[in-house]
Amino acid sequence: MDSDVLAVILLLLALSVALNLTLSLHLLKVVASLSAAAKAASILPLGEEVGAFTGKSLVGGAPLTVGGDGQPAVLLFLSSACPKCRHKLPEIARLAPLAQQAGVALWLVSVEPGWRLRRFLQATALDAHAVRVAAAEYEMLNPLMSSPSYLFVSQDGTLDARGMIGDEDWRSFCEQMDEVQMAHEASA
Repeated sequence: MDSDVLAVILLLLALSVALNLTLSLHLLKVVASLSAAAKAASILPLGEEVGAFTGKSLVGGAPLTVGGDGQPAVLLFLSSACPKCRHKLPEIARLAPLAQQAGVALWLVSVEPGWRLRRFLQATALDAHAVRVAAAEYEMLNPLMSSPSYLFVSQDGTLDARGMIGDEDWRSFCEQMDEVQMAHEASA
């Protein structure tokens, strides 16, 4: 075979590989954006009912149903791999008993293995507030997999607020819990 013909064939082959790579990367980008759009569309709108869900208690592994009991709830989404989450643990540990005094259920919802979640929470008293759920349940509640984030669920089971821990609604919740603490201290 002539070397000029071989050079042309190799050039065409290299161009086709480059075109294939470019199209594959573009297709990957399109699929990722569709996936993100689908997840964004699956976010539960404010005012909609947050159905009860089941999981396992981190303490003892007993089956546990969260919601549907007429009690307002705060659902927290934290990750052991998230440095911000680790820094939020002392604040959450301080708020947990205050929420209980106020009649608000506070749950750390996770899909992480029990051993990892226990290690993450070991310096706190939050084990009793942790519930491990299946991936489908977690994705229904937190489709964007954001952390540290929260959902505020009213006593009638509807979604009142969502956001990142530290935002305006979260600070308002903290202020309300501080008022509960002051009221408790004043009555004691």
